[in-house]
Amino acid sequence: MNARERSEFALPELRYHPINRVLALIYRLGPESLRRSLMAVIWRLEGGQLRSGTTRRLLKDCHGVNVGAFSYGSLLVPGMAQAGTTIGRYVSIGPNVRRYNTHHPIDAASLHPYWYNPILRFSGPSHDMPRTAIVIDDDSWIGANVVILPGCTRIGVGAVVGAGAIVTRDVEDFAIVMGVPAKEKGKRLSPALREALLAARPWRLPPTECQRLLEAIAQDHA
Repeated sequence: MNARERSEFALPELRYHPINRVLALIYRLGPESLRRSLMAVIWRLEGGQLRSGTTRRLLKDCHGVNVGAFSYGSLLVPGMAQAGTTIGRYVSIGPNVRRYNTHHPIDAASLHPYWYNPILRFSGPSHDMPRTAIVIDDDSWIGANVVILPGCTRIGVGAVVGAGAIVTRDVEDFAIVMGVPAKEKGKRLSPALREALLAARPWRLPPTECQRLLEAIAQDHA
């Protein structure tokens, strides 16, 4: 764990309930079928997804999913985001969003994972399919029932993904995309305001300071 990750987990805004030390151990050692129920209890004890520090540690350690502070939604549910997913800060994610990091081998003789997934007993590591990483950047909003496919490696700062979209490629900062496959329909905010927000990065700040800076930037560009 690097210095930034340590500092992120140590944020005073994040909460760690003492009982969750025990629940986290059970989560790590227990069966997969128990994990979603345990995570729901952890959320309740730590005041919800937005500030649960234990949730972020478990997602990183057990699932390869990194979640910034104050983000929330269905991709924080175990199994909804595959390894290599990085979610920034203040990200809003609707219900039943899925993110996949690989696909089936369309050009192979068989599509079945027996022949390419090294976790299964009929194949070795050399047969695994390539797996992509993705960054879902700060302050973006992903609507309900969105599917994010391996061809998308970044959803930009302040971007909007409309409900039901299937995202097959990268989404630019402040873009509004929707449809199947998702296509850009426009951009949020004025060019000057977008530039000012990207320069200031208010989402790096705790909520109170973030709000003040957002209001000041908005006022300067009113």
